[in-house]
Amino acid sequence: MMERSLNSGKIPLELGHTLLNQFVLLDCRGADCPPVDYLLGLAKTLCETPLADDLLVLQDSTIADVRLRVLGKDGYEADFCGNGMIYAAAKVGEEMDTDMLTIESASGVKTAVKLDGEWKVEIGQAAMLNREMAAIPAYLLYDRPVLGLVRAGEPHLVMDAPDILNGFHIHQKDFENYCRPLRDITSIEGGVNITMVFENRDRRLLIRTYERGAQRQTFSCGTGSVSAVAVLYHAPANGSAFDVCSLGGRHTITYEQDRWFLRAAPQRISTGYLTAEPEVHLTLSSITTSSYMVQPVSAYHR
Repeated sequence: MMERSLNSGKIPLELGHTLLNQFVLLDCRGADCPPVDYLLGLAKTLCETPLADDLLVLQDSTIADVRLRVLGKDGYEADFCGNGMIYAAAKVGEEMDTDMLTIESASGVKTAVKLDGEWKVEIGQAAMLNREMAAIPAYLLYDRPVLGLVRAGEPHLVMDAPDILNGFHIHQKDFENYCRPLRDITSIEGGVNITMVFENRDRRLLIRTYERGAQRQTFSCGTGSVSAVAVLYHAPANGSAFDVCSLGGRHTITYEQDRWFLRAAPQRISTGYLTAEPEVHLTLSSITTSSYMVQPVSAYHR
């Protein structure tokens, strides 16, 4: 087994994704984790590349099965990452040979359960940020079809798609250019994510998200999916389920016991290690398409 320490020369890592939300995962369990400034610098370097939208860091926890930290290109530690939690749950669940575990996050301890090859993770409650919304100068939102500002793990400004953006299949740069100025229109430290709803019918949503930490569009954002559903449907009946489709594929949002949950299947791509230089090594022999169970993603049907 690889000794988990930069002092020993190597810390194990993985490259993978949940719904094409890309991650590099650094496994610091059982070791002295590098200082946070080092990790933030590493996250900035990695997330400038197509390898990762976020750096996930696993650590030992005294209050849960594992601690998950999420670091982004913007130099902040994220409050939460639903897709990252699904990826971490699959890895730790496989190693512990369990279908149920708890994960410590910056937003508290969350539950994760494996169901038919997918993992369902607890996002928690969604809180409308009405005070922060009211503080935004009106001219900044003029002619913008804003539906609401909500925190579901992470803060999201949820909008209908404006007429200026001609449909879901617009160019990424056009979407990012529209969303980027909205990131910092509130007083929330680190800014807000922007989730745009292109279609909403029969509890099926078609969305795209600009993530504040990645500072770009990502193919999927778990908290963005929950935020869009929460703003549109508020507090539905317990047991309600919603299909959400993003660029990364189709996934399920449920409302149970007055809390929101995200369900999807992650994919491990490769394993390797981080050295003290620092250098990231991913071994070709570890590249796989079968680690953690993956189910085909159905196309969004009108």
